[in-house]
Amino acid sequence: MQVIVLNAGIDISQDHFDAYLQYLFSDRSVKKAGQRRFKNSAKGIASFIDWVGKRNQLNTEVRFTMEATGRYHEQLAYTLFEADMAVSIVLPNRIKHFARSLNQFSKTDAIDAKLIAAYAATHSPDCWRPASPSMRQLREYTRERQRLTKHKTMALNQLHAVKKSRHPSSRTIDRLQEQIALYENQIEGIEQDIAQMRQEDHQLNENVKLLTSIPHIGWLTACIILAETGGFALFESRSQLIKYAGLDIVEKMSGSSINGKGRLSKRGNSHLRSAPYMSAIGACAKDTVFSQTYHRHLEKHGVKAKAVAATLRQLLKVAYGVYKSRQPYNEKVHRLRIQNEVGEPLSPPTVAHSVN
Repeated sequence: MQVIVLNAGIDISQDHFDAYLQYLFSDRSVKKAGQRRFKNSAKGIASFIDWVGKRNQLNTEVRFTMEATGRYHEQLAYTLFEADMAVSIVLPNRIKHFARSLNQFSKTDAIDAKLIAAYAATHSPDCWRPASPSMRQLREYTRERQRLTKHKTMALNQLHAVKKSRHPSSRTIDRLQEQIALYENQIEGIEQDIAQMRQEDHQLNENVKLLTSIPHIGWLTACIILAETGGFALFESRSQLIKYAGLDIVEKMSGSSINGKGRLSKRGNSHLRSAPYMSAIGACAKDTVFSQTYHRHLEKHGVKAKAVAATLRQLLKVAYGVYKSRQPYNEKVHRLRIQNEVGEPLSPPTVAHSVN
């Protein structure tokens, strides 16, 4: 019986991470090699790497697998990658579904680390490659802009409320107006930085052009989608993208809840989920395939929020198809495919060829 690999399953949080080491043998059997918690810091990561080396008594290849957890996993993932170690990063919903398949409903950091190691042994996830420095910088810019836009909206609402009060304070109004002007200047500066990045990065510019071929997706929205998905690098299907954005539907239809209503999970990336919102609103008002989706769901459910969510899902699915096919959006082809097929088209509606 020959050892194939030593899998390191890692469950990461803000302050620490739990690691579970497990040998995988040629007959697919496994054997525990160690389990321990480390601080999520440079010193803790160095201690972890040293510990793995000592535990690897069979001197075999080591594969490190972890979940994509916001930014908490980045320091460890980049450290391991830069040390030429094999790293895999998987979406959290994959581990969740894997746990369900094993009837594992208990949840602790140690249990999750063991589950991740077992998932790696069963599925052998692909090795991760980090996003380019420009893509990481783009994410910093787009998230900074989203934060400032949120603060500006809050200041505008406060200014409106103060002006409507019985005795508005002129000094308060002046300070709020100064804050708003500051936010506007900073947002403009960020947009100029992003525009400069597009000029200097030919591939980024081409990707933005692809996504902006979709109706109502502007260049800023396209940049946010690219930044938050890392150019869709972690996704093998559109359904994975939708779950990552938290736009998937959670249903309760068992027992006394047989008539329970579905709702958005909202468990995913909020930056990605909110990015195409205004695009969806704009698409709903025009005669497009997306407006048809909106009105169909509005007629079915009678709830505008559900209809907008369905339009958001469709926009992201089409963006995924456009990017993966490297072909601009073609509305004529999109309409024909929806007319000729039942439900969602299996292939992306992006190929810009003539239709007889």
